[in-house]
This record gives sequence, C-alpha cells and structure tokens, in this order.
Amino acid sequence: MGSLSGNKIKDTFSLLLKLSSSSASSSEQIVEDGAGNATALKLSTDTVETTGDLKISGTPTVSTSDVKALMLSSTGVIVTRDLSSAPIGSASVTANSPLTASGSTVSVLPASSLNQLSAGATLTSDKLLIWDESASEYKYITTADLSTFSNAQNTFEPSVFVGRLQASASITESYRIQFAEIHNQPATGATSIATSCVAFGNASADISLTTTFVARDSFRAITAGTYNVDICLELLSGGNHLATASLVRQSGDVIETTSIKSLASGTQSVSLSKAIYMAEGDTFYVVVFSNSAAVSVTKDSSITITKFG
Repeated sequence: MGSLSGNKIKDTFSLLLKLSSSSASSSEQIVEDGAGNATALKLSTDTVETTGDLKISGTPTVSTSDVKALMLSSTGVIVTRDLSSAPIGSASVTANSPLTASGSTVSVLPASSLNQLSAGATLTSDKLLIWDESASEYKYITTADLSTFSNAQNTFEPSVFVGRLQASASITESYRIQFAEIHNQPATGATSIATSCVAFGNASADISLTTTFVARDSFRAITAGTYNVDICLELLSGGNHLATASLVRQSGDVIETTSIKSLASGTQSVSLSKAIYMAEGDTFYVVVFSNSAAVSVTKDSSITITKFG
C-alpha cells in the first residue's frame, strides 16, 4: 500500500490496522483492519502473539558457533535454550552396561568394572563384538569361530587331546582305562575342565572317544596322521608288586608296553611314549596289568595324544 497522503479517510479507513476494543494494555487484543476483520496477530504492551503460522522471508544467517536455540514452551511461549549446557534429550538417556552416560557423554565402562568370564566357564557359543571391515558394521563372533579362525592363521599348531580317567580304580589283574567325559561338548558341557578330558586346537576333529565294553574305554583317530601318545599313570600300591601299562590296537596288537617290576609301597608312576601312524578310524585303548589287587590307578593319571601338522 502506498502513502495515505491525498486520500480521503473514507476511502482508506478499511486499510488501517487497529486494536479490537481499546488502546494498548497488558491484555492481549486482536489486531483488526478498519472494517473489523481480525488478523492472525495479537498485541499487548509486553507481548506479541500470532494465532496463525509464523513465517520468515529469506534465509536466516547460518552459525556454527552459537549454542542458543529458540524453543516453544508447553504454554506456547517462545524461549531460548543453551544447548551446550542442556542438550536436547540428555535427561532421557539411559545407558545399559557396558555403556555409561554422564550428561551428553556416552562411554564404555572399563573392563575391570565388569564381571570376568573365566576360561573354564567359557562356552563355544559365547559371543564377542567385532567390527566387520568388509560390511562396515559391527557384528558378533562366537569363541568357537574365533578359535577356528585363529587356528587357520597359523602355519603350524598341534592338536592336543588330554584324556583323564573317569575314576580311580583297583587293578584286578587287568584294567582297561575308562576316560572321563570331554569338557564343553554339547552332551557334557557342564563337566569341569579340571576333571574332564580336554581337546585343544583342532583335537576335537582329530580324536574321538568310543565305547567297546564300557563308556569311553577307547580312542579313535578321526583324521589320519602321525600321533604321539604319552601315557602317564599314577599308581597306588600296598607293597612290592608288578605293574605294566600297554598301548593296544583294537585288534589286540600291543603297540608298546612299559612296566615296573618292583612297585614299592605308596604312590608310584608308570609311563610310556610312542609315536604311531594312525589311519582314519584306527582305534586304541590303554590297559594296565598288576599281579595284585592291592594296586590301583588314580584319577590323576593322563593320556595325552598329540597330532603335528
């Protein structure tokens, strides 16, 4: 609209803006035109209010350093908020372990503040957080898969199977060693690593326990190769007796034998070590012979089977 100069009041009165009922006061009043049409604007001596949309023409200046922001209060009043001291959402951040939140900062708790998982309690299904570089995202890996990957990166790592006895037993002339359950296998995962057979490296894919007469009284080669069998038996004797330990093929062929001809009273040991080529499926057992039932073999005995390459 141009200047009102030179125009008659009756012709321009409707173009003028005025308050709806009285002069400006502390109470907000609708701003009307001269014809009484209400606008989207309300005014008082200390407040400006709009009942419609609030628009800004042009593009406001961009700032990367200012921290004050305009916010709308619950009563509809425009207020400012300092985002450096009171960032949006800081009061509602809840961080679960191992994360922790303090104000606007979220961080990872130190490992020492978490519960420790011991080697003996670790399961093959336990998971670790890992960054997948090829997919550019976080994933998880099981301890079993991590062990397989680690083994694959080594050019040489022997597989070692440590067999422990199921129980101490008196040797009545001849006793065929009965192995304990294998630790951390699906059917026996609750067994203690201290009292069970343990497969290290790739041993679980090389050696298995089998049953001929009683549970787990033999071991079998799953993969062909040269194995070193170390037998170390702890014996208890009530006097001077004869004791013999033998590594025997399932067919009955004796592979190696060792003996103590004069087994003194008390705790003694008998051992033998034999390198042998095992074809796939070859089965063996360990038998102990004594000339007296006063001789027994203890659970502290072990049979270690190592495959190189």
